[in-house]
Amino acid sequence: MAPSARKPAIPALTGVRFLAALSVALFHLSFQLAASLHISTGYFFDNAGEPVELFFMLSGFILTYTHADVSSANRAATRQFYWSRFAKIYPMYLLGWLVFAPLIYINLVALHGPGPGTYARLAFYGVMSITLMQAWIPATANAWNTPGWSLSAEAFFYALFPLLFASLKHRTVRAIVALIALCWLVSVVPTIIVSMLPKPFSTVQWPQDSANFMPVLRIAEFIAGICMGRLFLDLDRSSERSWAFDLAAALALVLAVAATLFTNYLHARIVLFPVFFALLYCLARAAGPLSRLLGSKVMVLLGEASFAFYILHVPLFKYAKIAVPSVATSPLLFSIFLVALTGVSIFCYLSIEKPLCAYLRRAYRAPPVARVPATL
Repeated sequence: MAPSARKPAIPALTGVRFLAALSVALFHLSFQLAASLHISTGYFFDNAGEPVELFFMLSGFILTYTHADVSSANRAATRQFYWSRFAKIYPMYLLGWLVFAPLIYINLVALHGPGPGTYARLAFYGVMSITLMQAWIPATANAWNTPGWSLSAEAFFYALFPLLFASLKHRTVRAIVALIALCWLVSVVPTIIVSMLPKPFSTVQWPQDSANFMPVLRIAEFIAGICMGRLFLDLDRSSERSWAFDLAAALALVLAVAATLFTNYLHARIVLFPVFFALLYCLARAAGPLSRLLGSKVMVLLGEASFAFYILHVPLFKYAKIAVPSVATSPLLFSIFLVALTGVSIFCYLSIEKPLCAYLRRAYRAPPVARVPATL
């Protein structure tokens, strides 16, 4: 599903991706550091992974924004859309998969010893993750490179996007607003249900993992992003941007940080949905210091490299801990690791992700070369 007209970029939405990826990385990597420094982190390690919700919303918004002129989801256009998404996410995802492979092998052998059972687990986890199916089973969601589960969910969202896009394209603003409210409700219901479970269900992990990782239980966030795109295109008739939206985006960012630090997981799930929605929508329409900062060349580059940062931060940190165990507890070494990770991510974006994506997209569009009969 190719866009028929290229829309102007919204740089601030690229820059904010890096802040979200950094939050997720700190959530995964900094627990030992905070404990060693006796830092009061509030609810940070309950909630700092929630910016994945922002990624899902942003994905729905950007796809809707860039495909707003498509009138129908014909088969050729849909195939091109799927290939374009594959070209965008899979090369870096595969790199993360390969980088993590030795780690999971070492871990499984340490837990179960070498043998058929270990190799069967390795094969099962490997097949589930390399085919982007791991999020559908709680036991495999985080088995192979923890951040990869969200790409499993995104693959499901992409599969449904042509249908969702077509069904929402001509809805009224009132209907879109009502659907956003419904998406908010649907997104928090699984967490509310899990919080109310009696023992023994409240003490086992799989209900919470299902609520967190199951793609069908997270699709409301993606649909909300599509609705946001429809609102933006329907209400933003001019190219003018407003400082009032910049101020509102700054307020939403402050509220997101406050909810992450000072509210429990259930309350954060309830609050962060509308806060993330407001942050993204306001940044898209903002003109002011925050949008200029997030849309600066440095932040845009970091945002473009944020996917590599996101997909590589767990395996590279594990290797760093093997080489230098104190990287997990030393503020200086941890900071150096984050800077190095950022540099590696920029390198991977510029030398792997970007050129491979462009090559694969060109290869799909290239017409077949006619064979010339050989002459004797």
